[in-house]
Order: sequence, then C-alpha cells, then structure tokens
Amino acid sequence: MATTIDKLDLSVYNLYAVRTRMIEQINQQLHLDQAGTIPPQIQILDAYPKLAELDILLGISPLLAPWAYFFPPRHFASQRRSPFGVARLLPSLGDEEEQEEKEHEAAIVECETDEEEAEKKAILKCFGQITKINSWLGYIVGHRGQFLQG
Repeated sequence: MATTIDKLDLSVYNLYAVRTRMIEQINQQLHLDQAGTIPPQIQILDAYPKLAELDILLGISPLLAPWAYFFPPRHFASQRRSPFGVARLLPSLGDEEEQEEKEHEAAIVECETDEEEAEKKAILKCFGQITKINSWLGYIVGHRGQFLQG
C-alpha cells in the first residue's frame, strides 16, 4: 500500500513548521543572512578557546566553577613560533659550523666495543638526517612566499 502526501498525519506538517521556525530564529539571532557581506579581510583569530565556548561546543553546562583554570603566560604568543618560521631543526646544536664541529667530534671518538661503534654510527646518521632536514627547512623558509601564492 503506497502512502501519499495527503494521507500523512498532521504532526509531520507541524514538526516541519516548528523546525522551519527554529531555523529562521537562529538565522535572525546570528545574522547569518548578513554573513556574505563581511569582507574576508576582516578576521579575528583567537587561538585560545574560552571556557564558555568549550561548554557550548561540548554541549555541557557546568554546575560549579572550575577548580583550576590557567591563562597562558603574558608573552606566550610572542614566544610561540611556527616550525616554518625557524630554519633550524635543533637550534640547541648551534649554527651550521657548530653542528659540523660537534659531528666531527662524534666522528673521531674511539670506540672500544661493537655496541659503542653501533651507537656512534647511529649518532652520525642522526647528524646526517638533521643536516638534511635543516636544508629542507631552509628551502621552505626561503620559498615561503612562492608556496603561499599557490
């Protein structure tokens, strides 16, 4: 037996009307009809979600105030750096000359056992990989403008 639209219960139409009214109210409250008129240059990036925003996102409403909530240190934003803004993988190894000097020091260490020899080879391979990754990072940082263009 086929059901046609005229044989549906009236509750279907009422639910559709209620849902449509709710969507219209949300659109009016959030001004979604005007969202297309905002130029893309006007953007505010806030990388720190607030506690209320997280509650809304997760759909929970806290009954009590949180017992611990910490803000980042004052100059945290200036200390944070993108991995693409640094041209060195391990800046603690120093610049290229210092890194080469440390690699040379590791290469001339004399080993007494096979295990020490294997560790020395592994360390020298790490230095080689670090050098390779540093050259990649240097290339990326040097050509960042070209990559951003597309």
